[in-house]
Formats: sequence, structure tokens, C-alpha cells
Amino acid sequence: MRFLLVHPAFLGDTVFLGPAVRALKARWPGSEVGLVVSPRGEAVAKGLPGVDEVFVFDKRRADAGLRGILRLGARLRAFAPDVALVSHPSARSGSVAWLSRAPRRIGYAPLCNERVVLDRGRPFVERSLALAGRAGAPTDDRRLALDPPPELAGYAAEVLRGARRPVIGIVPGAEWATKRWGEERFADLARRLAASGATILVLGGPSEREMARAIAEGSGVAVIDTTGNSIAEALALLSRCDLVVGGDTGLVHCARALGRPTVLLFGPTDPGRHVLGQGDRVVRVELDCSPCHDHGPERCPLGHHHCMTELPVTEVERQARALLAAGAEPGAQARKTE
Repeated sequence: MRFLLVHPAFLGDTVFLGPAVRALKARWPGSEVGLVVSPRGEAVAKGLPGVDEVFVFDKRRADAGLRGILRLGARLRAFAPDVALVSHPSARSGSVAWLSRAPRRIGYAPLCNERVVLDRGRPFVERSLALAGRAGAPTDDRRLALDPPPELAGYAAEVLRGARRPVIGIVPGAEWATKRWGEERFADLARRLAASGATILVLGGPSEREMARAIAEGSGVAVIDTTGNSIAEALALLSRCDLVVGGDTGLVHCARALGRPTVLLFGPTDPGRHVLGQGDRVVRVELDCSPCHDHGPERCPLGHHHCMTELPVTEVERQARALLAAGAEPGAQARKTE
């Protein structure tokens, strides 16, 4: 059997495909699984246990337009999938599956010959896992799992050479501005945690460089700024963090999948859309207007952004210290890998 999973969207969406991949491998151990993801999801897709082949679909640049999707279709036909699972609901994703010529196309998108109604209220990992279940795979294991890129272990070791433990990763950015906590609050948190001897590591893309600079200046402590590095490099660094703090965004969910204790800051989005583990702590403010969006609006509908600005630094610090203390308990490392 050959399976194709189609979801060329955000970084976090790629992480959430992991349980579906494992389910397919559990039911058909000798099967091959290919993933169609966006460029930003490539490094994550390669680190998902059970993935055999990754097809990058740069739908907004190199593969934009009819020629791009036809080129991808030719590559997918060479892979010759028996079943395509389309967890992204767009017509373009449905077209990708149709062009693969998979005889059985199960999913939420048009052109699937086994069309499923998308329940947007269920956790993200269950959306692709339910399609694997429709194909005949088990659906009981919803855990996230991700392997860091082994070829970048040396890079991460060099970046953190001489760093004092614990190493705390801060992810200040997010695709949507309404999911960002703010540089001044992260700076306050960094100052508090560094006062106890922690090393502060800031991660993110090129657009987060100014945020990292503001956090360093506002905290008054030396931080390791790795913003602008590749996603693969970020994964290698996240895998070495003792704790990660950030909003509802891709790199934070990668940290969770890598088994890192994580403090998640939720505002406009619903923590109920995620399957949380023992090492996850959620901080949010109870407001009548929150959550207000599936993935975060471009700006607060009410104009005040209280769901993020009123998240207290003291509570985030408390949760961070609780996770660090739990990680220092005898047997904690063994529990993390169970």
C-alpha cells in the first residue's frame, strides 16, 4: 500500500499529521507514506516518524499556477499512491490528490471520491487521524512525535556551547499578530528567568529579528538570538531546550512534538483544538470574547486585544518554573520518553 497525505499549509499543520502517519504504519507496517506540504513544512515532514517521501508544493511561488500543480501531479503519479488522504479542505488540495490518480481519495476537499464533512470543532490532530481511520487505520494514538534533524546536532551544540542550564526557548512570533504576546512581556519574563541562572534562547523567522532585539534590550540580559535561521536549525535547537514558551504557533507545537516541556499562551484561539500532553501548560485569560477564531484573526475584532495583553507575566513565570521543577525530579527524563 502507498498512502499520500495532502496538507500544504502552515508549519503546525504539518506537525499535526504525525498521528495519522503512525496510524497508517501501525495498520500496514510495510506501507509507504508520502506527504505533500508547503516549503515551511518540509523539515518537519522529514522528521515525522514513518514518513517515506516528502513532496514540497510551493503553491504561492515556484509552483504557483496551472504549470506548478501539473508538475507536482506528475511527481505524485510516479509515487503511485493507492490512497490519498486530503486533510486540507481547499479545491487546490483536492486537485493535487486527483492529479495523483490515487484510486481512493478520502478527504475534506472537492474531487475526493470519499468526501468527508470537516468538523472544525475537533482537535487538529483528529482531522487527519479521522481520515486514516476511514481508510481502516486505528485512531486511538493522538500523541505528537517529531525527530530532530540528526545532521544538525553539531550546529545546535555549537550554538549552545557554554550555555548554562536550563536553556529556555522563547518563540515571540506567530503568523497572526493577534496571537503574539508582545516583546515587553517576553522581555520581563526573560529577565525573571535569567535571574535564576537560565539561558534565554530566542527562536523565529526573519520577521522576528526586531522582536528578538527588543526582548534583549528590554530584559537587560544576554540572550542567544537565532531568529532568521532555517526551520531545520530551529528544530535542532528546540530539541535541546529544557523549556519552551510561546503562543499558539508552529514552532511551539514542534517543541511539543519534540517532547519539550512547553508553556502555551492562548488568546484568540481555542486550546481545546489541541491534544495536550503531560508536559504542556496553557495560560489564558477567561474572557467572553475569547476564543474568537479558528487560527487567529489579523486584528482583534473588538480592537483591544485583551486576550493576550492581559496574560500576566507572573502566571507564565509560575507555570514555567513548575515545569522546570518537574523536569528536575528523579525519573522525569524517563517519563518524558514514555
